[in-house]
Amino acid sequence: MATFLAFLALALLTGACYFIYRRSMASTEATDENDLQRFMVANRELHLQRIDHALWDTAMQIANGDEGVARARYIELRVKQMKSEAAVEAAR
Repeated sequence: MATFLAFLALALLTGACYFIYRRSMASTEATDENDLQRFMVANRELHLQRIDHALWDTAMQIANGDEGVARARYIELRVKQMKSEAAVEAAR
């Protein structure tokens, strides 16, 4: 009986690890090879204060006025914006 319970616990642990692995791989597969470049561009824009003010306002609202959180949200929003712009260009 103890062997069965140990095997069952091991099977559940393996299943949980596999589930976590698949979820992390799904988010990795959703990004393309240009994402790193986009993150670097967005970070540089933020550093040089050449920001999209509408996106910055949105980021500040999401962050409830916390500038540190808003910086991270701005970069995420800017990367999404650059991805959509690239998709429009690719569709032409």
